[in-house]
Amino acid sequence: MVNGMNYRKLGYTLQKHWQELISFVSALVSSYLAFVFSNQPGYAFWASILLTIALSVITLYLFLQEKDFYFIALDSYTDKENWFGAGKFEFDKTNNAYLIADSDAGYIYSKCLLWGDYVLSGEFKMLNKCLGVIIRATDLSNYIMLQINKQDKGIRPHIRANGGWIPYEVKATGLAFEEGKEVKDGKWYKFEFKVKGDLVEIYIFNEKEILINKSWKITSGRVSIPVYDKKDDERKTSTHILDIVATYDYGTFGFRNGHGERALIRNLLIKSVNN
Repeated sequence: MVNGMNYRKLGYTLQKHWQELISFVSALVSSYLAFVFSNQPGYAFWASILLTIALSVITLYLFLQEKDFYFIALDSYTDKENWFGAGKFEFDKTNNAYLIADSDAGYIYSKCLLWGDYVLSGEFKMLNKCLGVIIRATDLSNYIMLQINKQDKGIRPHIRANGGWIPYEVKATGLAFEEGKEVKDGKWYKFEFKVKGDLVEIYIFNEKEILINKSWKITSGRVSIPVYDKKDDERKTSTHILDIVATYDYGTFGFRNGHGERALIRNLLIKSVNN
């Protein structure tokens, strides 16, 4: 951000509305050509034909290259539109970013509910414990959460099915940060998750330094969900096990932090890779 302007936001806005931009440029150039060749109608005609052909080729090329994407800067109060969830997901004016905290269910983005494969990236600052990044969410009770965990120095995947949880430890998945690397409170980092089929490629960056570059296979099929008593906040002893069939073929993204977990997020970009 320079002088209060988010140039990434401006760039992605222009990219999102490239058709309107081409129409504007076409009208502008046509008006200029009509003025220049006002006394030479023949030249004006052929110039307009060449302009039409050139812009048609550019439009066709951009159309073939186009992929669905959304860029959410999270730098204003209005950026909360199209999100739904429970808990605290609000604009932090001091940090010019959004705070996610006290949100056991999480918050998810409504415009990508039917997306299957995509690349999700963004920036985060840890304030306490961890940040839970949600992928393949069909609602607030069914999704995958990849928890960037400061204490465990790695990624802890969680499966959420019918409101229940199955957590995986860093040692069991092998999703530990590179040797000697860690995430510290109060510093901005970048994450990137490439979700393709049943595989997630996980990247965490400290500027140009890579903290983790590993993959995790999404669990699906029959899963056993431990059920706890409502009074058991720490979930130490389950009352029974619920066996269900869970699939995570598609779904949107979001964030989840509860039980004192706090983090800031900004400059989110999600790109479909279905095309």
